[in-house]
Amino acid sequence: MAQLNVEDISIDKPSKISILCDNQTMSESLGKEWGLSMVLNLAQDDLWLWDCGGSDLFLKNAKEMGIDANKAKGIALSHGHWDHTGGMDALMETDFLGPVYAHPNFAVKRFSACNEAKVKDASFPCEYPGTIIVRDYVELDEGLFMITEIPRIPGFFEATGGLFMDSESTITDHVPDDAFLLMMTSSGPVVVLGCCHSGLANTLYHLRDLTGLKSVHAIVGGLHLFKSDTDEFEKTAKVIEEFSPKLVAPGHCTGDKGYEFLKDRLSCEVIAMGSGSVYEF
Repeated sequence: MAQLNVEDISIDKPSKISILCDNQTMSESLGKEWGLSMVLNLAQDDLWLWDCGGSDLFLKNAKEMGIDANKAKGIALSHGHWDHTGGMDALMETDFLGPVYAHPNFAVKRFSACNEAKVKDASFPCEYPGTIIVRDYVELDEGLFMITEIPRIPGFFEATGGLFMDSESTITDHVPDDAFLLMMTSSGPVVVLGCCHSGLANTLYHLRDLTGLKSVHAIVGGLHLFKSDTDEFEKTAKVIEEFSPKLVAPGHCTGDKGYEFLKDRLSCEVIAMGSGSVYEF
């Protein structure tokens, strides 16, 4: 029996995901950066933030898009890397009063490789906000769930290359704080990703084991394939096919080659993601 029962959730009004900032932009009036932030408009008209990019750009873009991001009911963090949390100080300087949901490890010290000789600090770069700790899963709102503690199945891909817990690059950072959202919509379940450091197979299989879901309507977010090869692209395509989505919108850390491979390989609709993208369900 599934631990998280979502079968009885019925959504009869439209929902929407808007991309506030990403590596690419869909409009000349919107900025881009290596970072990710989304806003989710739920069927009951509640607004939720998913990550806050690498700077205050997500707020500037939101204003340009006519979205009052500081009126969000809350924010959930996919993990603690700077490019998903760097706008936190800017958010806290607005009228935002909602809670911050995060895994307990999101603010640990961590590093990423710049080149063969150097690493840079990749940690949460802002003042520590008050957080609601999520160690497994939590229902953020009606039909919206944050899921963490994704098991790593031996032999399955996880995007942890070049990530370390120490500046000497001796301890791999497996990004245990990696999380995703399950958004129940009138079209069906939507999986919302941050960087997917756990790997898409581990993520979707955990979703299946936790909820019993064997298919989803859409997968939106970063797949962290920008350092991967064709073999990994193919494995990712196969696990996507297992869950039969009608829409895949890869962005951020997916990389151009990964996106183009999936667009050519998958039979479902594959749409590029960028600042200003909007997906309705």
